[in-house]
Amino acid sequence: MKNNIAYLILFSALLLFATGCCKKELTMTDASKAYKSGDYKQASDIFMPKARKGDPEAMVNVAFMYYCGMHLEQDFEKAAEWYTKAAERNHPNAQFSLATLYENGEGVEKDLSEAYFWYSLAERHGDNDAKSSRKELEAKLPKREVQNLKERLEAWEPL
Repeated sequence: MKNNIAYLILFSALLLFATGCCKKELTMTDASKAYKSGDYKQASDIFMPKARKGDPEAMVNVAFMYYCGMHLEQDFEKAAEWYTKAAERNHPNAQFSLATLYENGEGVEKDLSEAYFWYSLAERHGDNDAKSSRKELEAKLPKREVQNLKERLEAWEPL
């Protein structure tokens, strides 16, 4: 009887090990290491599921990989989608990058008002480049439009 219990415990442990229950989940640190070493496939394989689950940092990385075509086929529209998701969650790098896409019309229709909006949000995080870009756009936009955008910014809340 004792042998049967021992075999059952051993068999259960082997079964759990073989099915991957004890598999270590790869982290953002693992993804960053893979990315820095040039293993973009590994990085993408880690970032993508985390981005789909709502991790803003992973979203920014997926967006950048789409933007640059690193393992993922270059696609400015998908980059804009992922930057938007992260920007809406108050990620400052995503806000700056999304503003740049709007300013240049990459992956989205060129829209200086939207660029102003997202630069302004990035500026709130202390981004001086965003501040400079926002000021340049403010000089180009009609005063009434700037006032409307400032009202929109006052009401804005992240997801």
